[in-house]
Amino acid sequence: MRVSDILIWGFRGIRQRKLRSALTVLGIMVGSAALIALISQTQGIQMGILAEVDKLGSNTITIRPQTSSVLLTQSDLNRLTQIGGVQYVIPVTAASVKVYGLGGTRTMNILGLDQYYLELLFPGLKLQDGRLCGDNNFSEVVAGHNVRYPQDLSTPFLNIDQSVTLELGGREPVRKVLNVVGSFANYGASTLFSVDDSLFTSTRGAQMLTNRQSYSMIIVKTYDPTTINDVIANIRIIYGTNLNILSIQQIAQIATIITNALGILLGAIAGISLLVAGLGIMNIMVVSVIERTREIGVMKALGFRGREVLAIFLSEALFLGIIGGVLGLILGGGVSYALPQILSSSQNQTFETISQSGGFSMSPQTGAEGGAFYSMSQMTNFSYQPMISIENVLQILLFAIFVSLFAGIYPARRASRMDPIEALRHD
Repeated sequence: MRVSDILIWGFRGIRQRKLRSALTVLGIMVGSAALIALISQTQGIQMGILAEVDKLGSNTITIRPQTSSVLLTQSDLNRLTQIGGVQYVIPVTAASVKVYGLGGTRTMNILGLDQYYLELLFPGLKLQDGRLCGDNNFSEVVAGHNVRYPQDLSTPFLNIDQSVTLELGGREPVRKVLNVVGSFANYGASTLFSVDDSLFTSTRGAQMLTNRQSYSMIIVKTYDPTTINDVIANIRIIYGTNLNILSIQQIAQIATIITNALGILLGAIAGISLLVAGLGIMNIMVVSVIERTREIGVMKALGFRGREVLAIFLSEALFLGIIGGVLGLILGGGVSYALPQILSSSQNQTFETISQSGGFSMSPQTGAEGGAFYSMSQMTNFSYQPMISIENVLQILLFAIFVSLFAGIYPARRASRMDPIEALRHD
């Protein structure tokens, strides 16, 4: 019997039981769609995180106080500059403030960072309007893109060359008035700070605003990425455990480990659903064999050999796996590209609600000013593209076919071993 004949007979069996076959295909389709959607999401998130991490460069080290009692001052800047291999030592002052703008009040961050260092920390950052703050000016701010143009407002929240009132502190808040001299174009997510959701001023301006001479963070850049571990070791020798020291390389490694583990977990869960679909195939094909017992007897009486009957029933399972796998990949691909948009919209709405209620307001006297705010804000700005590779598509399709064939082996063998006389007597 030719292969084409076997495939025709197998496809004929599927067409004769359209509803049952459709339900079987649906199970395989859902399992395959879940696999490709979840795998592509985790790989896309991993690539997105690594791309954002790479913006700062692999030669970057962040230094924060370990506790609120530890202060980073000018003497620490001088000390870090003397360490071998250090190219730049960048002080950052940050605080969470309530901003009184044209559309009401909002809680956001203000970052004290001299303009010389902006390009080092945020490559490609560009002004949209106005100018940057002067390094020695105490009363000027530049707004991030989302600060000036919030997504929930049809008009700007802040205008260039206008005064804006900032409120700092908790129980006894202090209000100060600064001038908005410029705004940045949309930048997107950043590893350390959310540029689009922050106000920027000079380092001295932030110190005057917060009434502190200490820094929230010091960022160290080395000449060579290969010396970064030596620089970290020297910093630890000087400061012991008083500082929280983290390199961009470590952030990338942590992100890779987490997303890989997440991908394995989600892939395993989706794989289980595909295996369940395989059990459905086995169940349906066993019922099909029982229903077609007399037909199998006729086939054998006409000269069909056992291996040909086996091949016909396996071809049915093969068709079910191919159809379900292909449809699942198409569905999963569509879901993969829709999910980032849905998640981004949901995160933005949640963050805006919490931000407007003041849920992320932090005391400027804490050791890691605005730390939690950065994390949430960056999450809302983070965007990624799902990664659907040919390799993953082929692996999932082959897995769907394998599950279908494996599930079809038992009923196919049962059909091939039937005694033709007993089969013809079956009612």
